[in-house]
Amino acid sequence: MSNWPIVEKENLILGNEKSPLAICTLWSKKEDFLVLPKENFCVIGNLYTTYGINSLIKNLLANPRIKHLIVCGEDLSKTGEALINLFKNGLDENYKIIGSSAYIDKSIPRDKIEILRKNVEIIDLRNRENVREEIKKIGEKIPTIGEFFMEPFFVKEEARWEENLTSEEIGFRVEGSIPEVWLKILDLVMKFGEIKETEYGIKQKEILDVVAVIKEDGEIPKWFPISEENLQEYVDNFFRKNKPKGVDYTYGERLFGLELNLPLKIKEYLQPQIMKETDIILNQIDLIVKKLKIKKFTRRAIAVTWRHEIDSVSENPPCLIEIVWNVKDEKLHQTCTFRSHDIWGAWLFNAFALRNLQRDVAKRVEIEIGNLIIFSVSAHVYENNWKNATELIEKYSKNKEIKFEEDPRGFFVIKIENGEIIVEHKLKDGRKSKYQFKGKSAQELYKKILNEDLVSRLDHAAYLGRELTRAEMALKEGKEYTQE
Repeated sequence: MSNWPIVEKENLILGNEKSPLAICTLWSKKEDFLVLPKENFCVIGNLYTTYGINSLIKNLLANPRIKHLIVCGEDLSKTGEALINLFKNGLDENYKIIGSSAYIDKSIPRDKIEILRKNVEIIDLRNRENVREEIKKIGEKIPTIGEFFMEPFFVKEEARWEENLTSEEIGFRVEGSIPEVWLKILDLVMKFGEIKETEYGIKQKEILDVVAVIKEDGEIPKWFPISEENLQEYVDNFFRKNKPKGVDYTYGERLFGLELNLPLKIKEYLQPQIMKETDIILNQIDLIVKKLKIKKFTRRAIAVTWRHEIDSVSENPPCLIEIVWNVKDEKLHQTCTFRSHDIWGAWLFNAFALRNLQRDVAKRVEIEIGNLIIFSVSAHVYENNWKNATELIEKYSKNKEIKFEEDPRGFFVIKIENGEIIVEHKLKDGRKSKYQFKGKSAQELYKKILNEDLVSRLDHAAYLGRELTRAEMALKEGKEYTQE
């Protein structure tokens, strides 16, 4: 079985392939649980998301010597709870884990999952003291060589096409509610993403520099791969100020409880939050709120999660690296930059959590909430999620109703006077701008208008082209023209 593990091999600590013991460390560093000689365990690995349970199951089925699975470490996103519920309760008719909101990939046969549930013992060591010592004791009691409880089974991967359409190399803009924007970005990545390798030993589809403009939260559809419960758990952990032992970072720790040797000048500025010169905990959000309260026009309301001295050499550096707040038209806009963004597995959670943060800051500054802008430098979907992403897009994105939205840059009034087509540009509130265009050719007028960057929406550009063509035809045929 030299090809085992069959998935995520590069991300696992491998021991003795014949050992019946595996260790799942959830969000904690897997290296911290390397307390047994390699002959005493088969594999040690993390489980960050519930999607990863599918990979874990595939590896268990391919190596059915593993009869004991220790679950330990920090369960920040309740992945451990979902895994334990799978083995305890099984799946419902929709392949949803009973007692959890997570789903298992339907490519894994239900009867094989049931065999695992009957033969693999889950040892729950979460929230236990002296976990390393308990692992040592368990490992010493378990034989170093296990017997197969079934024939190895390899989940058949469906053939994946590797064709992608051409598009602009960088720079994509999407706007709408959180659900709308997510589906649009997912579609863009799957449609135009370049297939590339990753540092995790799995392929990805990737597009670069996606700007998501979120104007409203939007309701969570029933078909979403996450639930209200999932979101609340994530938000709670996102803003968790105390970093759990064995975890590289949390965004809450970086934003609300960053340990620094602060200059005296900053300590004085933060009074009364920081009262002693010995304090070394920086709450960046408190600092931002104070800046915005004093000067709403500031361009210095910036929070940074990236610590170069740590993250430049970390195997698990933050994906969100910066948040910037700006006030425009008496609204608080929040711009968030991700160096790396898993659109299928993380984007939704991130968007809702960051919207909560924006709402909290706006409330404290006593200002209306504006747009949430999420800038994803690398927007990608990993290969093991291509199938699910494609099915979701085809089912829920293609036949949705297209809503009319006004162009924020204004609109055009088209008419025919004195043997010419006249096009007047007006602002959203109806006031005339300085721009007016005259001519007899729809094509020339269209080019002149687009050259002035007065159109921001594709549907508006299409409408404008149609109306100018109608006006030109009416002019040539001597007929009356009325703008529709």
